[in-house]
Amino acid sequence: MINQLKNYNAIKMFLINAKMDKDNKNTLFIGGVSCQLLGLFCFLTFWLMGFAIAFFIIGTILMLLSRKKWYLKLLSLSPMLFVSGIIINVLYFEKFIIPSDFSGVVYIITDPKFGENKEYDFFFRVYRIPKSGVLFTKFHQNSGINKRSFYQADKEGNLKELGILDYRSYIEKWVVNPPKTEPSRDSLAVFTPESQYDFESRKNNTVFTVGKYKDTKVWNFLPKKKIDSLRLIQSRH
Repeated sequence: MINQLKNYNAIKMFLINAKMDKDNKNTLFIGGVSCQLLGLFCFLTFWLMGFAIAFFIIGTILMLLSRKKWYLKLLSLSPMLFVSGIIINVLYFEKFIIPSDFSGVVYIITDPKFGENKEYDFFFRVYRIPKSGVLFTKFHQNSGINKRSFYQADKEGNLKELGILDYRSYIEKWVVNPPKTEPSRDSLAVFTPESQYDFESRKNNTVFTVGKYKDTKVWNFLPKKKIDSLRLIQSRH
């Protein structure tokens, strides 16, 4: 009788523990899914994007601890995988090599037919800017998330990295809300790299200005006639 009672209590405790273990698994899994959905919401709202990463990490940890079947875990990670796909699609690593002693406006224009062939340095797209400042390339210029590095080559081909400044960060009458302090006007730098949409070709162009602020008169603009004449020369090569 005593043994039967012990066996009954053991079975009862086993069932209670099993139920608690199952409840914990479900709680962790539901929490993980909730964090994934919150991460997706934060990403889509844009201004809360920083919180999305935290929610995705917490959600992934909770789901790994839930001990659910692998296909359920994979399915519940779909919000994070969806966001990762978007980021990979719009994230570009770019390396710009500017010729020695060059200063002026640079245009990088997509031209699938006559543009320079694509060149890579590991994950980086490589753009070798000609002395004219206008590069026609087979790379599509996208207004995504660009990690850009700018280098100027000397006569021996050695590369020196240039800093990036914004010409709107200087104290001028035409600047809206000018800063109290400004960068050096005598520093050689790349100014305000940006994407400009060309309504005629329906493509984005990458544009920036190289030089010293004190010597520069024109920012991120070249006449269309000059670009068209350079395009004509490019097509004859």
